[in-house]
Amino acid sequence: MQIPRVPAWQYTLTGGVLAVLTARALDSTAFWLLLQTAGVMVLWRTANRHRCSWWLALAAVTAGLAVTAGWALYDGEPTNTPMGLSLAVPYSLLAAAAFQFGRRRRAGSAAEAGAVVLGLAMLAWSFIVLPYLGDPGYQQVDRSLALLYAVIDIALVGTALRNLTDPRRGPARLLAAAALTLVGAHLVYAATGSVGTGPFQPGGLCHLCVQLAWVFVVAAAVHPAAGQYRAGTARTGRAALIGMYTAAVAAPLLPALANPSVVVVVPALLTSGLSGLLLLRIVGLARLAGARAKQARESLREQQKLQEQLTYRAGHDALTGLANRDLLTERLNRAVAGDRPYALILCALDGFKDINDTYGHPVGDAVLRQVAGRLLLFAPQVDMVARIGGDEFGFLLGPETDSGQLAQQVVEAVGSAPFLVDDRRIPLTARAGVAGGVPGNDAVLSDADLALSAAKESGGGIARFDDSLRAEQTERARIAAGLRQAISDGSLFMHYQPVVDTASGRITGVEALMRWRQDGELIPPGEFIPVAEQTGLIGTIGARALRLACAQAAVWHRDHGLYLTVNVSTHQLRDPGFADSVLRILADTGLPAAALVLEITESVLIDASDTNVLGILRAYGIRIAIDDFGTGYSSLAYLHTLPVDILKIDQSFIRRHQDPPRPQDVSLTRAILELARSQDLLAVAEGVETAAQANLLRELDCPLVQGYHFGRPSAPEVIDVLLREAAVRTAA
Repeated sequence: MQIPRVPAWQYTLTGGVLAVLTARALDSTAFWLLLQTAGVMVLWRTANRHRCSWWLALAAVTAGLAVTAGWALYDGEPTNTPMGLSLAVPYSLLAAAAFQFGRRRRAGSAAEAGAVVLGLAMLAWSFIVLPYLGDPGYQQVDRSLALLYAVIDIALVGTALRNLTDPRRGPARLLAAAALTLVGAHLVYAATGSVGTGPFQPGGLCHLCVQLAWVFVVAAAVHPAAGQYRAGTARTGRAALIGMYTAAVAAPLLPALANPSVVVVVPALLTSGLSGLLLLRIVGLARLAGARAKQARESLREQQKLQEQLTYRAGHDALTGLANRDLLTERLNRAVAGDRPYALILCALDGFKDINDTYGHPVGDAVLRQVAGRLLLFAPQVDMVARIGGDEFGFLLGPETDSGQLAQQVVEAVGSAPFLVDDRRIPLTARAGVAGGVPGNDAVLSDADLALSAAKESGGGIARFDDSLRAEQTERARIAAGLRQAISDGSLFMHYQPVVDTASGRITGVEALMRWRQDGELIPPGEFIPVAEQTGLIGTIGARALRLACAQAAVWHRDHGLYLTVNVSTHQLRDPGFADSVLRILADTGLPAAALVLEITESVLIDASDTNVLGILRAYGIRIAIDDFGTGYSSLAYLHTLPVDILKIDQSFIRRHQDPPRPQDVSLTRAILELARSQDLLAVAEGVETAAQANLLRELDCPLVQGYHFGRPSAPEVIDVLLREAAVRTAA
C-alpha cells in the first residue's frame, strides 16, 4: 500500500506551529528570531518566483522580525513608547499583501467583503473603540494608537473575508488566517489592556498570535498554488445582495443597542430606513445601467460585425472564401514597396471549362470550392492564397519559402485525387507559373502570368519565369502560326520506316512519321509536335497524318500484305470523336482495320486508361502497341489490364548491345522478350543500327525489328523500291 505524500506546505504549517509554541513555552526570543529569519528566506524565494503580493508579504514578515528584535532590545512597555507603533507596519504590509493577492478578482467580491467589514466596524466602534476612547484613564497616545489599529484591523478583516472566497483556496485561506490571527492578537490586547510578556500572560498570548500569523504567511508561500491566477465572474449573486441589504439596514441600529435612548434610537431608525431605500435605488439604477450597457455593447458588436463582413466581402471571393484579385493586388503592391524579396505563384486548372459545359455551373462551383479547400492547406506556408478569377488561383510568398517546391506541391495536390460531386468523380490537373520579385518590380504579376501560359503550352506541371521565356514563347507562336498555314498548304507530309521479320528478313510493316518542311527547311518533329499539342492543333494534324498514311498503306497492304503503325497522342485519345474519326478514315481509304496499329507511349496509355476509346477500336480489329516500352510505367499489372497487342522495346535497351554484347544486357533483353511471349504480345525491337544487334535479336527469337540498319524513315517512293527489291529476291 502506497502512503500518500504530505505536501510541503503542511509540513511547514505543522512544524511552524510547533516551533512557535516551543518558543513561547521557553520564552526564548532568540529561538523565535531564528525561526522568523528562516521564514524570511522562504518568502524571499517565493517573491522571486511570483507576483508582487509575495514581495509585500516578505516585507511584512521582515518588519515583524525587526519588531521582535526591537522589543528584545528595548525590553519595555511598547504601548507607552514609540514602539507602540511598531506593529502598525507589518499589520499594514500584510493587509496590502492579502489585498494584492486577490486584486484581479471580481469587483463584487470587494463589495461583499466591504459590506461585512463596515458592519463589523460599526459593531467594533460601538462596543470596543468608543468605550476604549472614552475611558479617561488612557493617555492621548493610547487613544491614537487604538484608533490606528482599529482602522488597520478593519482592513485586515476585509482582505481576509475577500480571500476566503478566492478560487485558490490554499494560499488565500492561509493569508486570511494570518490576517485574522493578527486581528485576534490586537483584540486580546484591547480586551485585557495588559502587556505582560510571560508565556501565559495576555501580552504573551498577543505575541503568540503574531508569531502564528507569520507561520501562516510562510505556509501560504510554500503552497503550490501560490503563483496561480484564476479570475472570477463579475456578477453579484442574489444571496450576496440580500446580505448587503441586511447589513446596510442593520448596521445603523447597532449604536441603539449600546445606548437605547430616544436620542440615539430615532436617528438610528431614520438612518437605517434611508440606507435601505438608497441601496434599493442604487441596485435599481445599477441594473438599469447594466441593461443599457448590455444593449450598447450588443449594438456595438453588431456594428463591428457588419463592418467586418463588409470589409471581408470587399477583399474575398464569395464562392470560395479565398482572397480575391483586388486583395492580392493590394498585398502585392505592399510587397513591391517593401524591402524584402517575394514570389508569386499562379495556378490554373486544366479543362475546367469542360466541367461547366458537361455538368453545369453548380457542379463547377462545387469543384472550385473543393479545390480552394485543398489549396488552403498551404496557407501556413504563404502570405496569401487568392482566387484571381475563373479557374486561376494565386499564392504570394516570402523569401523563406521555396517557390518552386511549393508550386510543385500545389499542382500535385490538385491532381492527387478526383473531386467528388453528387457521386461524380471528376479528375483535374493543374499548371503553375512562378515569378520572383524584388522590391520595386511591379511586373511580377505579368511575369507569373507569362510563366503560367508557358506551363500550359509546354504541357509540364510548372514553369518559372526567366528572361528567355518571352523569346521561347515568341518562337512557339511562330511555329504555331506556321503549322496552321501548313495544314492548309500541304507542307505536312509522311515518311515511313520499315519493320522487318527477323526470321525471313521480309518487310512486314511500316511506321508512319509526320514531317514538315517550311521555307525549304525540315522542322524536326520534336519541335513542332509539342507546339501542336499545346495549341490544340494536334487533333487536326493527327487526323491528316492518319488519312495520308492509311491511303498509302492501303496500296502496300493490297500488294505486299504490310501493316501500318501510326502514333497517337493523349489529346487525340481524349477526343470523344476520335474512334469514329479513325473508323471513317479506314472506310474512306480502304485499309482493313486489322492492318492498322495505333502506337501509344506507356504514359499516354496510363493517362487515358479511364476512356473506352481503345476498347472500341480493338473491337473493330485495330491493334494497339506500347511504344518505348521500359521507359515509363512498365509492370506486369499494366500488361494484364491494358488493351495491348504489340510491345515495342525501347531503343535504349538495344543500343546497349555492342560487339561483343555484355551478358547482363543480353539477359535483360531476353527477359523482356520472355515477358512479351508470356502475355501473348508481339515484340518489336526499335533502334537496331548494326548487323551485330540484328543477329543477336535473331538469336533471341525477337519476332520483328526496325531501325537504321534496315532503313531510315523515308518517302513512300523509297519504300516502294525496297518492296520491289524484296519481291525480286523472293522470286529468285
